[in-house]
Amino acid sequence: MTIIILSIGLFGIAQYVMYEKIIESRQQEMAIAYQNGYNKGLTDAAVTVYKQTENCQTTTITIGNLTRTIFDLSCLKLESMNMTK
Repeated sequence: MTIIILSIGLFGIAQYVMYEKIIESRQQEMAIAYQNGYNKGLTDAAVTVYKQTENCQTTTITIGNLTRTIFDLSCLKLESMNMTK
């Protein structure tokens, strides 16, 4: 009788440990997916800004209540070189 009770207890503990490992694994997968999505978003934003300023055009970036107009500084160098000619 004691062996049966201990077997049932051991089985229950094993099930609990397996359940916890599965949950932990899924949480890690979700964290990795979130981080990959975040990194992709940052890369996409940088590429978009680069493309918008590529032909010496300005672009406006708004984050919350902050707004900035940006441009490529190399365009100033090109413009100053054209003026000296």
